[in-house]
Amino acid sequence: MAEINISKKDVIWGYIATFFQVASGLIVLPFILHFLTKEEVGLNYIMLTVGAMVSLFDFGFTPQFSRNFSYIFSGARDLAKEGLQDDVGEGTDYHLLRILIDVARRVYSRISIIVLLLMLTAGVVYISHATDGFTLVRNTLAIWIVYSLSTFFNLYYTYYSSLLVGKGLVMESKKAMIASRIAYIILAVGFIYAGLGLLGVALANLLSPFVLRYMAYRYFFTPEMKLRLAGHRSTKEEIAHYFGVIWHNARKIGLVMVGSYGINRFGLFLAGLFLTLEEVGSYGLMTQLVNVTIALSANYFYVSEPQFAMFKVRGETERLLRRFALTMNVFYLVFIVGTLFLIFCCPPLLELIRSQSVLPAISVMLVYSVVALLEQNHSLFSSIIVVGNKVPYVKPALISGCVIAIGSYLVLRFTDYGLMGLVVVQGVVQLAYNNWKWPSVVCHDFQISFPRFLQIGAEEALKKVGDFIHHRL
Repeated sequence: MAEINISKKDVIWGYIATFFQVASGLIVLPFILHFLTKEEVGLNYIMLTVGAMVSLFDFGFTPQFSRNFSYIFSGARDLAKEGLQDDVGEGTDYHLLRILIDVARRVYSRISIIVLLLMLTAGVVYISHATDGFTLVRNTLAIWIVYSLSTFFNLYYTYYSSLLVGKGLVMESKKAMIASRIAYIILAVGFIYAGLGLLGVALANLLSPFVLRYMAYRYFFTPEMKLRLAGHRSTKEEIAHYFGVIWHNARKIGLVMVGSYGINRFGLFLAGLFLTLEEVGSYGLMTQLVNVTIALSANYFYVSEPQFAMFKVRGETERLLRRFALTMNVFYLVFIVGTLFLIFCCPPLLELIRSQSVLPAISVMLVYSVVALLEQNHSLFSSIIVVGNKVPYVKPALISGCVIAIGSYLVLRFTDYGLMGLVVVQGVVQLAYNNWKWPSVVCHDFQISFPRFLQIGAEEALKKVGDFIHHRL
């Protein structure tokens, strides 16, 4: 039976790739903060927020495709709308793989076109309003058009990463991502030095995805893979059937993503309407740095997801529990260390580079860090539920997102609480249900308490350390 293994190299490359993926923005950030005006910095965060809103049209397809590719490479002979099929064989069903690849290509080609049209219509109207009729930042319209095209290509090539991750080629996926991010850094810094300002950043974002696509294609579609797939052709009926299978849970995850946007991003979108671009830049800078901490903290979990799917397909519950508990302990430790660095070290570093933008008050940063920790914690527990091809948390996510969006609007419209108000609204709403509900459900399914879950993670961590020391001696 096919085995998906996650090696130390996969984990290490995962951390390096995560650093470059989220920290590429940080590497370029000093140049942005030093050379761009406060208005350009604010517009940059608004663009990223609108881009994230439009990317919701992915609608949950990326995790669904990744997980189902993992099922196929783990020996699945069919795919189910809910739960898992009992039909598991030796090796990979390449005809089923061919069908799913064709489904992914069709889905992303259509989604990316719709996204581009929306960004060039409704997106232009919003950016015009946020920049006072394109007057606050030079070349605003050109910047937005280039950024819209970059979003199109980034979204269109998304399924390549799903292919690699689904096959367990985690290291190869991360190498492709690193190369793309390095290309972005070089181009962005070069364009900024050339005097292109924010337009240069948008151009770098447009060109870098082609590096990812080239390398990902080479890694997955090897001569052997091409040969195995060459004898298989998918029919319209098969594509339609398996699109329905993927869509069944993708639409649920997509609705959760909409709720997640309301939770994590809509506040920044509203800030662009009620606060100054300088305040938007400050809030955006804080969320960007915290997101870097989250991404690095959760990297071990995300690298292990193909194995989670394999354990679930094979019914290896104990292995799933121990690997999951280990990844969560790593998440908690890295997040705490990263947050301390962010709060106490980043402000003086910003002064050192003479940043045009500053971080919010320490009180805001502390509260936001706690909110972000609880948010990501229940998100990772929810992901374990989805590994079983079930999505039970659609309504809570949508309700929470709507309540947070409404609460954020009311705080900005009728109070002077500003950034702290946005953070507190998100924290209170999430604490009322989602923060405790999904960790509780997962622990109940594993028939353990949360303290026992942490203990298992610690045991696995000590075992890893012991094995490392033993091999070194």
